[in-house]
Amino acid sequence: MKKTTRSALTVPVLFLLISLFSSQSLQATELVNINVQKTELQLSIAIEYTGEISYESFTLSNPARLVLDFSDTQDISTEPVIEINDFNIVNIRTGQFKPGIGRVVLTFEQDVPPHKIEETENALLILFWKETAEEKIQEAEPEPEAIKVEEEKTEETLEPEVKKEEAILEPPQEKVVELEKPAPPTVSEQPEVPDKGMKRFGVNLSGGYYFLQSSDFQDAYGKGGPFIRSEFSYVLPVKIKSFDVWGAVGYFFKSGKLTVTEEDVKLHFTTLSLALRYLRNFSRFTPFVGIGIDTIFYKEKYPADLPIESTSGSDLGFHLQAGSYFDILPFLAAKAQIRYIISKTTQNEMEVNLGGVEYSIGLSYRFDF
Repeated sequence: MKKTTRSALTVPVLFLLISLFSSQSLQATELVNINVQKTELQLSIAIEYTGEISYESFTLSNPARLVLDFSDTQDISTEPVIEINDFNIVNIRTGQFKPGIGRVVLTFEQDVPPHKIEETENALLILFWKETAEEKIQEAEPEPEAIKVEEEKTEETLEPEVKKEEAILEPPQEKVVELEKPAPPTVSEQPEVPDKGMKRFGVNLSGGYYFLQSSDFQDAYGKGGPFIRSEFSYVLPVKIKSFDVWGAVGYFFKSGKLTVTEEDVKLHFTTLSLALRYLRNFSRFTPFVGIGIDTIFYKEKYPADLPIESTSGSDLGFHLQAGSYFDILPFLAAKAQIRYIISKTTQNEMEVNLGGVEYSIGLSYRFDF
């Protein structure tokens, strides 16, 4: 019994260590989405990514283009062409320029307009803005100059010897009011860029094998049996999007025989679970560890002609878990998980151990509202 428990604890610990150490070598960049947001006077383009970011930007002519090359880019899941046709921008094109280099190209109708590039936690922001009508008029019109008008000398018909003196007329100067040019928009004025590298909601269907710890159960039912489970998860809206709440409803069923009378017996477990997990999102997989609580509703059913009554009840325990999601599509992932469950109760003045170790695999659908 001690060897079984020790080996069950060793597997999740090794799995966790492998996941954490592998984070040092998996720093490749993945371009996951391009998010375009417009207002009347400004436009922001958020190039969202996962992993480490290293890039360089430069411009080209004929036609005018702004080019951004991202180093160590192993995958690109953005749309290849996004039509803009506003703010002098024709479109945005994305592709693998050469192995390890992802390229994003903005094509313009005329010259490359004023812009600003800023880095955030999960995106590279390119900001463009329009000049107001007052600014355009001010730039187009020079300051009015004083116009001198010289009145021609005239002779009066009634008094030919008297001449009017020359006069220089100057129209009153118009006061030019300079409008303050608005500062370029900052990152704080932009809407929050969602983290596309980790979807906020997830639903999961999984199945696996549950190894019983109780020697009494093992004598009647063997080492364990299969189970099925439905799950949900929700990434907490904190600044570091690495924690989620995980919940599940599982069902375990196993038939067996009593060791003495060889009578058929049946064991049912229905488990409600809730846990807090820590996740690390990489290019293709997301390992996690967590701790949680479980409520196990159990029932052991004996034959009707047996003098022993069937037993049932519930117990509150806790568990440790570790595993990883493996991306198949942007919204679909495979999941592998290990849980070590501790749960003991008392039935008919006897201690009953409901705990065990479970191994499961499943599919997870992840999405955002």
